[in-house]
Amino acid sequence: MDSETGKGSRPSKHAVFFLLFLFVLTLGIGIGSLLTYRAGGVARGDSQLKIQTEGKPLVGPEVTALSRAFSTVAKEVEPAVVNINTEELVRVSRRTPQQDDIMGEWLRRFFPEMPQQFRRQNLGSGVIVDPKGYIITNNHVVEGATKIKVGLAGGGDYPARIIATDALSDIAVIKIDGSKDFPYARIGDAKAMKVGDWVLAIGSPFGVEQTVTAGIISATGRVFSQIDDERFVGILFNDYLQTDAAINPGNSGGPLVNLNGEVIGINSFIQSRSGASAGVGFAVPSHIFVNVYNQILTKGKVSRGWIGVDMNALPNMPSLTPAMAKFFGVKQGGGVLITGLVAEDGTPSDTAGPAAKAGIRPEDVIVEFDGKPIYDVPDLRIAVANTPPGQKVKVKVVRHGEEKVFELTVAERTLEAAAQRQQRGALSFEEEEKPRTEIGLKFEDVPADVARQLNIKGGALITSVAPGSLAEDAGLQGQDRGGFDVIVAANGKKIESATEFLNVVRDLKSGESVVVKFLRVSAGQGRRLDARTFYTSFAKP
Repeated sequence: MDSETGKGSRPSKHAVFFLLFLFVLTLGIGIGSLLTYRAGGVARGDSQLKIQTEGKPLVGPEVTALSRAFSTVAKEVEPAVVNINTEELVRVSRRTPQQDDIMGEWLRRFFPEMPQQFRRQNLGSGVIVDPKGYIITNNHVVEGATKIKVGLAGGGDYPARIIATDALSDIAVIKIDGSKDFPYARIGDAKAMKVGDWVLAIGSPFGVEQTVTAGIISATGRVFSQIDDERFVGILFNDYLQTDAAINPGNSGGPLVNLNGEVIGINSFIQSRSGASAGVGFAVPSHIFVNVYNQILTKGKVSRGWIGVDMNALPNMPSLTPAMAKFFGVKQGGGVLITGLVAEDGTPSDTAGPAAKAGIRPEDVIVEFDGKPIYDVPDLRIAVANTPPGQKVKVKVVRHGEEKVFELTVAERTLEAAAQRQQRGALSFEEEEKPRTEIGLKFEDVPADVARQLNIKGGALITSVAPGSLAEDAGLQGQDRGGFDVIVAANGKKIESATEFLNVVRDLKSGESVVVKFLRVSAGQGRRLDARTFYTSFAKP
């Protein structure tokens, strides 16, 4: 009986399978729900991204119009912008031994210097300005190149030849030849550009072709009164456009373009501590490069004006300080003090040069040239250089408080050879402020033999100038600089000894200024001494 009851209470096999099926089904549903929840409940094919074609701008119409203007200008000008690859054959001399020892001497005897050479490649930019294939770029991009290859925006490489270069403006003209006309850019008026105007810089920074950057004109007529590095002497003859459009190595020679799609500048160099763009770039303006280009194509060279004057041009000093302006009777607040007159062969002459023939004299202050106001040395240098030789101009000077006007005929500048430059990296003209606490001069009587060579009775020879002193700020230098200065006059009084100069300074009250006339003496050929006259001023502390 019991056994029968136990046997009948066991669950059937069908029931067991059914319960197991329900358990597995429930478990599967739970796991599926969990996965669906974690996946956000997105089924395949749902919520695909689509490119919107009918979106409305969230900014004002002016901003949208500016963006479209950039795009339009870039599309218009880019076909005329080229990438320039140059190859230069560099020759060097190298000795086998590196140390000066007995073995090295033996090797040098049997293995003299052997010339070595290697090929150096450079990158730059340029812009086609004529459908015949004439291209404007920087002189430093192609200088010394033995092989030039030009890459066009639409594809295709062309060998190029140099038509002519002008180191003093850092402009070069090269040419490519093709079976049909090339796309070219129109030229605009840089003088019409104002600070704040939008511009685009197009080129190949770091070799990345057809790169467009946007910015504004930060300044116009930017000039540099003194550059110590001989590689950059050419920039003294330009009045640059300054822009914050990003310009980097490789942009050199490319165009700076206004919103009319016109080239108003040729990008040349940057001012940066890192060597990359810091928002301070400079471009040769169109009125400069057009003049250079036209002269190159018509005459094969560039001629510049010259009037035969030595100017009071000391490093980091104005030609005329306020104290000097008062001393020479200049009321305009600026001008260029003439310290000497020069003949066309470069020798001092009071009669032979254009300025001398016109009646201009040392200690005249030029305040106007051909109708242009002159405030400092760069103003006069650029105005004269950009005047065609043979042209007659009127020059207004102040002679000890009295205004005079002279007419002179501009001659051709032939005193200097074409500047040899290679632009590497960036320029920087940043200087730290120096304390101005003392005059900082040490001086002595001029030795008799030196006075005899300089044709003077005597003077105060500066032996040293203290760093950070008022004398250093005034541009004076001592014998530790490779030459020396000799003070020959102070506030109009002749100085023939160190004591006389010391007495003039002692008699000054604190804050009063002294205008100093001095000779900057350097070693000439043989044992001859060469001297140039300058003026400067400083106040007694």
